[in-house]
Amino acid sequence: MSGTRLAWSAVVLEVGDLKRALAHYCDRLGFEIEFVHEGFYAGVQRDGCRVHLKQMAQGASVQARTDREGHIDACFGVRALEALAAGFVHSGADFAVPLRQMPYGSEFCLRDPDGHVLAFVESAAD
Repeated sequence: MSGTRLAWSAVVLEVGDLKRALAHYCDRLGFEIEFVHEGFYAGVQRDGCRVHLKQMAQGASVQARTDREGHIDACFGVRALEALAAGFVHSGADFAVPLRQMPYGSEFCLRDPDGHVLAFVESAAD
């Protein structure tokens, strides 16, 4: 493995409605559509961070999997966290956890329309 490098990564989130999820990630969270594959799988990206969205089978429920206390589906490292949080307030994003100070830095969490929780963290070391 010497000389090899990972080029990128993406979390894959199952969604109940791909069009709704794409609109949310783009309009509320500032991501851009990177690709849509055959209407059931898509990728969005923002600042080099990628999220892939996979349409679930009709009638399947995402909510039951993500309703656990403290559950996080994706975590993003951020600089200028307070400004980002203010932008999300302005866009109408759903805050699962408000901006708060933690021993390791600052954080807040958002919830998407399918109940996925996205954490945004600025390390105290940054």
